[in-house]
Parts: sequence; structure tokens; C-alpha cells
Amino acid sequence: MFKNMLKRSWLSISRKLGRTIVLTLIFFMMANLVLATITIKTAVGAQMDYAKSTLGGTVTVQADMDAIRESQKEQMESGADRKEMFGQMSRPKVSVETANKIAGYSEYVKDYSYEVSASANSNELETVESEQPSVGAGGPGGFPGAPDSSQSDDDAELDKDITISGINAYAYISAVKNETMEIKDGTYFDEDTDDSALISYEFAELNELKVGDTFKIKNVYSTSSVKLTVIGIYDTSEERADANTIYMNTATAAKFLKEEGYNNGNFDVGNVSYYMLDSDKAEEFFEKIKADFPELAENNMKVAVDTSEYDAMAGSIESVGSFATTILVIVIVAAIIIVTLIVTLNVRDRRYEMGVLLSLGAHKRNVVAQIATELVIVGTVGFVLASLSGTFLAKSMGQSILESQTTASQQQKEKNFGRPTAPMGGSSDSSSGMPSMPDMPGAGSNMKQMMAQGREQTVELDINATPIDFVLLFATGYLVIILALILPSVNMMRYQPKEILAGKE
Repeated sequence: MFKNMLKRSWLSISRKLGRTIVLTLIFFMMANLVLATITIKTAVGAQMDYAKSTLGGTVTVQADMDAIRESQKEQMESGADRKEMFGQMSRPKVSVETANKIAGYSEYVKDYSYEVSASANSNELETVESEQPSVGAGGPGGFPGAPDSSQSDDDAELDKDITISGINAYAYISAVKNETMEIKDGTYFDEDTDDSALISYEFAELNELKVGDTFKIKNVYSTSSVKLTVIGIYDTSEERADANTIYMNTATAAKFLKEEGYNNGNFDVGNVSYYMLDSDKAEEFFEKIKADFPELAENNMKVAVDTSEYDAMAGSIESVGSFATTILVIVIVAAIIIVTLIVTLNVRDRRYEMGVLLSLGAHKRNVVAQIATELVIVGTVGFVLASLSGTFLAKSMGQSILESQTTASQQQKEKNFGRPTAPMGGSSDSSSGMPSMPDMPGAGSNMKQMMAQGREQTVELDINATPIDFVLLFATGYLVIILALILPSVNMMRYQPKEILAGKE
């Protein structure tokens, strides 16, 4: 019976060649669009996972200015002196012990950065003179090379001509992130290279220092000197860079603090940032910090979450995925309707044939199975042909959608006055953005390369069909055939052979 059914199906396909070609073309076009959308959605999913791991977001611990202002207001109402209160800028900071404890949440944190700013005396070394006011080549907070803004008037009178910029990894120096600073000789430091320093090319030439040499500079708060080894020599193209800025890790920079500021190794650090493994966990990490470290709020500090770079990229990617989903639904629904109409017309044209089969003892299910077999054979041919061309269509569609999204993003950027991540409609409680860093060993805890703050987010989808995509193509195609057979099958089940044959005569 099965062999006869296959034979009848093949005869029907070969005799009605026009109908067969039309059905094959319909299945071919449908399969092309289905494979294209499935492939795009697979690429979107992979890109979203990659974006989460590379642009997971940043959680920062920073001064809570609202709380500080409220405290200042209460103090003034209590009779505090306005000039004394506002004549000196000061911001609360985080102890390095607390910062390291938070960084220990490895299930959330991929890497972290913080800094220590100090000053030193050049001792017997020469310093580079500048024709204009200068600042350090930059750290994570913008200008960490400048003297600490919280210094007292007494500090301003100290004999200091060297700027100390301490940060836990070279990669997080702002000039490095902005690609305006590079190492001319030697290597970079990290949190494990204590008593090592990165000096400027001018400072090195002026004092005839080279990589591996040692030199001493003084702590301006005591008579002690700190011996440093030149680990590298940097050069910077920043116009107002201070050639007398020496970079080192935070543990070494802390040796130039006051004794009370050093606090037996539990010194304060600024610009504390944590880079997330997964942007989806940023809010969870945010709540955990607030719960586990209530002293931060007590010290007028707050935790802020910034996932703007991931959101910017995710928006572009999700728009592609949403468009692909819409196309997939439309194509499947349209295919079901079209195939249903063709099968219904085909069944009507073959009523007499079906009446003969039923009168000869064939079961109605066998008749339906024959129609289904014909569709499966024709559909399989269309699906196989589409497997050869669907990837090309997917790449073309994906590129077109991305270009459209890029144009829309550019128009939005212009509305944001050239700042692609500028908030729209109201203020934001997030931090200033997630920095990028070179993909180099020793730069923190194997930090992946990130996109620089404020730069255009570039989205590239690797659109190539996988074996799973082809499986989904055939599964979707056969599902369309099954759904398209429902209505014609209901009609065929009502047929009675005598009525059919009588009607034919």
C-alpha cells in the first residue's frame, strides 16, 4: 500500500508539471526567507552574548552629591561658616580594602580600576619645564596627574615638583584608552609590579635614565625617599601633558601619601569602577553592594550602574532580530495560506480520483497521506535548493537592516548634539561610561577589549548558516505543510465515494 501511495504521488507530481513547478517555487522562496531570518536570529543571539561579555557595563562607587549638598545645607542652618565649608573642595573616597572586597565578587566582576593621586619631590633629579600650565597624561578620572583637589593650604606650600599617578593597571590610564599615550621602551605595570615606575621620554632623557635604572624621589610629607625602578618609558601626544608625571601601581603610589592618609595600608582610592561580566547582572551587583556595604551610604557615597554602551549596541542588534522575527512570522503565515489554497484547489480537481480510490477500499487517511507525500517531496526539493542560496539572502538582508539602523542611530546622535549615549528626556543616575582598554596581558584580570566611551558603536553580524539552522529550516517547512493540510483534510474527510462518483457522472 505504501509503495502504491508513493507511486501515485510521483505520477501526480510528474503529470501536473505546471502545478509542481509553482509549488516548488513557493516552497523555495518561503524556505529562502525562513533560512535567512533563522540565520540572522542565530547571528543576533551570538552577537548579543558577545556584547554582554565585552560590554557588560560598569558599576562605579562615587560621591553622592545630593547627600553631600543636603549635609552642607544642614550644617549651614546650624551656623557653619560658608567660606570654610566651600573654600576647599573635598570628595569622600573608598578605602582600598573596601574596593578590593567588592572586586572579589568574581561572579559579577570581570575587572576593576581605581587610582591614587599624590605628589613628590624630585630630590636630585631634574624636572621638565613647561611653557604652559600642565596636567598629568590622565588616569581613569580624567586628570589624576594633577595634585589631589582635597589637599589643604599647608600642602600647597610643600616642595613638590613631581606628580604621582597611581592606578592598578596601565591599561586604565585615560591617555592609553584615548590612544594618545604609548610605551616607547620597556613594558607596562600592573597591580603586582610594586616599586616600578613609568616615566616620560623627556624626563628620562633629561636625567639620562633608561629601562632598568633605579632612582629615588622624596615623600613631601616626610624625609623618607622611595626607590623606584624604571619599568618603561612613555610618550604622549596630549598637548597639556605633564612630562613630570610618573605612573605606577596604587600600592607604590600610596607610599607618597601622608602617614595618616596611608593608614597602615588601608588608604583611600578614587574613581572606583567595576567592569561587569554580564550586563544582565549589573543591577543585581548594584543591589548586593548596597546591602553588603552600608557604610558607603553613611559616608555620602553611592553606587551607580552604567550599561549605556551595551544598550547602544543591543538596541541595534535587537532591531535586526525583531525585524527578522516579523519577516519570519509573515512568511510562515503567507506560506500556509498560499499552500492551503493551492492544495484545496488541487483536491477539488482530483475529487473523482479520490472517489475511485475510496471506492476501491482505500482509507481516507491514505488519501490525505498521498497528498501530504506529494507536498513533502515537492517541498523537500524547494528546501534543498533554498539551502544553497538562503545564506546569501540572509547576509544581504542583515546588511540592509543594519544600514537602516545605523542611519537611524546617526540621526538620533545628531539630536543628542554629537553624543551618541546622551540621555534623552531627564537626567541619568549612571556613571560616565565604560572605558576601553588594550587587549594585552597583565592589564587587570584578563580584561577583554572594550569600546571607548562616546565612540560610535559598530555592529557586525557573522551571518553564516549552521547545521542547526538547516534543521530548523526543514522543521519549519514541514510544519507549514502540516498546517496547510488541515483545512483540505477536513474537507476530504467529508467526501463519500458514491456522492463523488455520482457527481462526476
